[in-house]
Amino acid sequence: MVPTSITAERWRSVRTSLRETGGRFAELASSERNPQGSAIGTWSAGETAAHVATVTSMYTALLSSPENSHPFPEIAQRVRSAALDEIAALNDFTLRHMTERDPRVLGQRIRDDIEVVLDATADLDPAEPVGWLGGARLPVAGWCAHLLNELLIHGHDIAGSAGTRWEVPQPDAALAFELFLVALLSNDTGKLLSHEPIRRDRVAVEFRSRYTSPVVLTAHDGRITATASAREIDVHVFFQPAGLMLILFGRLGKLRAALTGRAVVWGRRPWLLLAFLHSVRFP
Repeated sequence: MVPTSITAERWRSVRTSLRETGGRFAELASSERNPQGSAIGTWSAGETAAHVATVTSMYTALLSSPENSHPFPEIAQRVRSAALDEIAALNDFTLRHMTERDPRVLGQRIRDDIEVVLDATADLDPAEPVGWLGGARLPVAGWCAHLLNELLIHGHDIAGSAGTRWEVPQPDAALAFELFLVALLSNDTGKLLSHEPIRRDRVAVEFRSRYTSPVVLTAHDGRITATASAREIDVHVFFQPAGLMLILFGRLGKLRAALTGRAVVWGRRPWLLLAFLHSVRFP
C-alpha cells in the first residue's frame, strides 16, 4: 500500500486551504440571489449549501471533544455503517433535518464550523487514522482534505447555478486527491465500498501530475488498492488535479477533459480507463 506522505508542510497547507476555501464558499453562498435555482441533480443552490453545512456540523462533533453532542444523533449510527451507494439517501435524510436555507446564515455557520474543526485538530497527529464514514479509517489530515473537497466541488455547483466564477486551485485539488482519496484507499475502507461494482479482473491505472506523487490505483478481485508503483500498468493518466476531481465526482465529462488537456491517457490497454472509473466512485 502507499503510505500517504503527510509532512508538516502539507498539514499546514491543507489547514490553510480549508480556512481560505471556507471563507470563499461562505462569500459565494451569501451572495446567492436565487437559492431556489438548480445547482446539482435535484438540489437547489440553497440545498447544496445546506448539505455542506450538515457535513461541517457533523465534523465539529466527530472531531471535537467527546462530550459534544452529535448535531444529528438519530443518524450517527447510519453514518458509521453507511456504504457508498447509501450516501445519497443519507444526504437526503440529513437535509430534512437541516432545515435552514438562508444562504447568509448557512455561509456563516459553515465558516464557524470550520474554525471549530481547525481548533479541534490543531494538536492531533495528522497521520493518525481515525474512524470515518462507513467504518473506514482516514488520517486526520484526510478529514480536513475531504472537507476541503466538499467546499471545492459544491462551490463549483453553486457558482454554476449563479453563473459566477468559482476557482478550483490545482494545489488544493492535489491535496484533496492525495490526502483524501489516496489516503482513503491506503487504509481500511470498512463497509464504505462493500456494495460497489469493483472489477474482479485486474486493472491498474497510474496517475501522474505536476502537483502530486505518482500513484497506481488497482481494481482487482472486488477491491481497490493504492501503491507507489506496479509491475504491469494498463493505463497511464497525466492529469490536472482540478480536472480529475471534477471527473471523479461527476462534474466534468471524460471526453471534455481529454479534449481540453485536463487528462491525457495512454498505455497498453487505455480503453479500460472508462470501466475503471465506473468502479471508482467517492463520497
